[in-house]
Amino acid sequence: MEKYDITKPIKISVGMHKLNNDPSISFQLNRLVNMDGCDLAAAKEIGNTIRSAADFYTVLKKRGDFELENGHIKNAAALYRMSEFFTDWEDPNGLAAWKKARELFFEYYADFFDGEHPLVELVNVPYENYTMPALKFNADKPKGDIVMHGGFDSSYEEFFAECEYLREQGYNVYLFEGPGQGECIRLHGAPLIIEWEKPVMAVTKYFDLHNAILIGQSLGGFYAPRASAFDDRITKCVSIAQFGALKMNFHNNAFVNGLVWGLLNVILFLFGWLINIIYAAKKGKGMAFFRTYFHRFGTTNVYKLIQYLHAIDLRPVADKLTKDYLIIGGSKDTMACRAGIGRQMLILKNARSVTAREITEREFGADHCCCGNQLAAMDAVLLWAELMERRDKSLDEKNN
Repeated sequence: MEKYDITKPIKISVGMHKLNNDPSISFQLNRLVNMDGCDLAAAKEIGNTIRSAADFYTVLKKRGDFELENGHIKNAAALYRMSEFFTDWEDPNGLAAWKKARELFFEYYADFFDGEHPLVELVNVPYENYTMPALKFNADKPKGDIVMHGGFDSSYEEFFAECEYLREQGYNVYLFEGPGQGECIRLHGAPLIIEWEKPVMAVTKYFDLHNAILIGQSLGGFYAPRASAFDDRITKCVSIAQFGALKMNFHNNAFVNGLVWGLLNVILFLFGWLINIIYAAKKGKGMAFFRTYFHRFGTTNVYKLIQYLHAIDLRPVADKLTKDYLIIGGSKDTMACRAGIGRQMLILKNARSVTAREITEREFGADHCCCGNQLAAMDAVLLWAELMERRDKSLDEKNN
């Protein structure tokens, strides 16, 4: 059985590649390589055979079967995981692919979880009426604690390499899936929530963490600082992808940004009732966009969906954002405008400190979640954490 060689340091892929003529499909295939761990050669072979999102399951599942038959566990796990990404929530093939991907993930990284003192532990954290899965990465001589989570559609497999890299650099890392993510929505049907402090506090209390760094990726760039406003066990917070407020993030130009958001609201408010009627009549069939968003946000009502989207906004809790903050953004993020970095910095008016790092095309990490160079993002976190530690030590010496 193919397994990761635990004697070798983790490798984080660097590079963005044109894997399909459609930029959005090409990005998801780069995500397959850079975040899920599929070999680039395999992604290139299947890339141009995908004509639309509807092809994802068929093409990736078929290639996943081929890779598994040939003993390539890593590729198979990545392909199965991404194959379920665009499947309908009621399609049993999607759930089966997700389960197979997770099974193969643990097979490939099995040695990390073995032994009396494993490098990584799978822990089920109690939360409401179910448990959230958390991967605890154990450093040899820990110099601090980092809690990490994703955003709208993430699974912890995508962040395993990053967290192992942080562990190798001396940090205990707690990578968890919360409501609306991975196992929590797939197995427990738990939708996304705005009050992200609830799952974060469940994790920090369960592991009895203090002075921890919280990292949120993608929409987690909103969730993490939101949680930091309420959890005093978190003293430092990182947003990887700028999401200070969704309504501020459509366009770099503030006027155009407001116009786009306003028009979207008008359309949804005026015709939301009609969408609700059509959705109910068709039972969501042929309305994949709304099915996805309704499922993730736990509603079948356009008005409630709008309320949730409006609530993706740090400004109502700005006075409580008093920690140290690092914003890491891509210069050409296809899901968050470049101006969002500055707009989020303006919201952090009461922060102890605010630092920003933009990763560019020349660094291969300009797109969403710095997909082409997550190594640069992790190095930015490590450097920032070291600088914050030096500052704190200097201030302590001065005050004493």
